[in-house]
Amino acid sequence: MADRHKHAALAGIAGRTATIATAEADREREIARALHHGAPWSEIAGALGVTAQSAHRRFRWLRYDPVTRRSWQERPLPLR
Repeated sequence: MADRHKHAALAGIAGRTATIATAEADREREIARALHHGAPWSEIAGALGVTAQSAHRRFRWLRYDPVTRRSWQERPLPLR
């Protein structure tokens, strides 16, 4: 009986983890879309409930393609 409860709990963890990953990807796409359409960091930060500096630090590499509606992180190439 304990095994059944343990497996149910583990399945619940896996399901919640997948839900969180999907929600985070959706949030990043919306942030990238807002940036693409000219939203300032202060407004994005307000929607996130954080400071503009922390929003910028975390999401500054996000890019958005309005044709494909996809977002991605585009970090600069390392300097050598």
